[in-house]
Amino acid sequence: MLTNVMENVARRALQSFIENGYDGCSCELCQNDILAITLNHLKPQYSASDTGEVYIKAKMLDDQAMVDVMQEIIRATTIVKQHRRHA
Repeated sequence: MLTNVMENVARRALQSFIENGYDGCSCELCQNDILAITLNHLKPQYSASDTGEVYIKAKMLDDQAMVDVMQEIIRATTIVKQHRRHA
């Protein structure tokens, strides 16, 4: 099964961000918008096996890689706060 491991990494990072004081809307629609914007600005990391997924996740332990993910999440949350698709 082909998987974009970056999606899983970004999803977990967003959950952590929300649990640790994000002050915007965290409904499913807004979370999906944030993830879509985030992933559109990060390089995809595809894996076709569990071994490949573990390797990619290990690379994501690098501080700079996680800083990049968090920067994009913060940027995306700002956009979604300003342009929510619901009332």
